[in-house]
Formats: sequence, C-alpha cells, structure tokens
Amino acid sequence: MLAPMSATDPLASPYLDPEVVRRVVGMPDPLERNAAITHGYHELSEAVAALLGRDHANWLTFGQWASAEARRSIDGEAVPAAFRPFVLGSVERAVAAGNAAIFGDVAPPFIHLVRTLANGGTREPGQVHDAVLDHVRDPNHVDLARALAAYTDAWLLLREGDPDPKRRAERMLVANASVGAHEQRLAEPFVRAAIPGRWIAAVVATSHMGLRLPEGELHLDRDVPPPAYLGGAMFPPLLEELRDQEAIDLAERFGQGLRSAAASDALDWESYNDRMGFIFTLLRAHQCDATLFPLPPGTPALD
Repeated sequence: MLAPMSATDPLASPYLDPEVVRRVVGMPDPLERNAAITHGYHELSEAVAALLGRDHANWLTFGQWASAEARRSIDGEAVPAAFRPFVLGSVERAVAAGNAAIFGDVAPPFIHLVRTLANGGTREPGQVHDAVLDHVRDPNHVDLARALAAYTDAWLLLREGDPDPKRRAERMLVANASVGAHEQRLAEPFVRAAIPGRWIAAVVATSHMGLRLPEGELHLDRDVPPPAYLGGAMFPPLLEELRDQEAIDLAERFGQGLRSAAASDALDWESYNDRMGFIFTLLRAHQCDATLFPLPPGTPALD
C-alpha cells in the first residue's frame, strides 16, 4: 500500500500527502493500521528533522514511540493479566481508535508545516508565520497554534545561522509540549475508555503502565528518571534553565518544577494534568536524545 520514503530525501515521503494519511487512518485492521501509523510518525519526524535539525527531537519523533507502545495494548501484551478477562476488548478498541484519531488530527498540520517551511526561502518572518498558521485558526486549537509558531521560530533561527542555540532549544520544547497538550485533549475520551474503572482502579491500572524507549521502560506512575544519554543529568544543558516565558508557563501549567523532575509522576493516567506533567518533563529530558530518531524496533514492515 505504501512505499517507504527515500533514504536520501525525507521530504519525498508518501506521508506528506494528506490523502495517504486519510487512507492509513481508515485501514480496517487495527494492527496493520498501527504499523502504518508508526511508520507515518517516523517518516514525518524525518521530514521535520530535515528542516529543523536532528539535534532536537520533534514531537513526531516521540510520537512514533508512543504509537509503538500503543501496539502492545492493541494486541493485549500491555494489559495486566488480572484485567484481561474484563477489559481486553475495550482496551484494544479504545487504544486503536485513539491511535488513529490522534495521527489523523496532527499529521495534516505537520504536513502543512513541512511544505510551508520547505518553500519558505527568503520570505519575511511574518509572512512565514502567517503561512504556517493559515490552517490553524480554530480558537480551540490554541496549543497547536503555539506549537506551529514555535517550530517556525526554530526554523527561522536556523535560517539565520543559529545565532541563539538556547532560544532554539526552548522554542522546540515549547512546540513539542504544546503539541502534547493539544493531542492529550483529543485523547481524553479514549484514555477514559481504555482505563478499567475510576479512582482507585485507575490508579492501579496506571501502576502497570509504561513507555518503552531505547534506554528501557519508563513507569508512568514514577518521576521521569535522568536519561541515560545525559550521564546522570536530568535535562540537556540548553534546557537545564528555562528562560523562554512560554516554556516557563507550560511547566507551571502542568505543575512541573523549573529545575526538577520531582513532580512528574502520573499517578492517575486518566487525569489530563497528571499525563501532561509526565509528558512535559519527558519531552524536556529526552529532547536531545538521538537514539529516539530510528524507527522503534519490532515495528512491522509495510506491505
């Protein structure tokens, strides 16, 4: 159905065609669809990285790992044995539907971003911003608009020769976390449908949930640990101190310390604020982790 992107030209990926995204989201088999979505995140991540650099992961880079983790729930592997007789079917359906809905929602704006920046040339910064934000005028999409504006800021800094690497790093964090904030609002009904029960049951379910990254599995009900690639540090040097006001506002919005990960545990994954506290700190800690860029191992090849 899909040809892989060119190894030498990520901007030639078939996933840069919105019609391809629509076909993927409409695939009937949930596991085949998940594999196509994970490949889609990967190829769009590579396209964005071709324009914004590979020294900072973009939200799609993280998205491919979340999609790969979703596969474990869709096929039942991630559902605790004690819950399987009661919730396996509902978890599979909710996670599969959420996986498709989120990809179908965020892929088109990223496609528009890539196309616009790739043709940005020497246009004035204001013109580039207007062109990028042209399709994000919905007042309910404030987080997504902030994200696309911040990615554009990072691209403009690169176009200028990267005069302020710290500012570019913080604009990438603002962009990544803002996409996460938008995406997790969309995920709300699917998360509620996937978690078996409320209150104590939701806390118990969260205690069995994790996210597999190249360095190993992170437990969602624990604080984000210092990443292995930083050798004991919590955050990359350019993100150790936050100066960007939007980055500071996002940290405070989700209850995260400016220098610590001590409040990043998501004790109840059903809670939007719990999820976003963990996600914000995860994005900040792993933003410069180059091991995130390759396609997650075990992702099935496309036919």
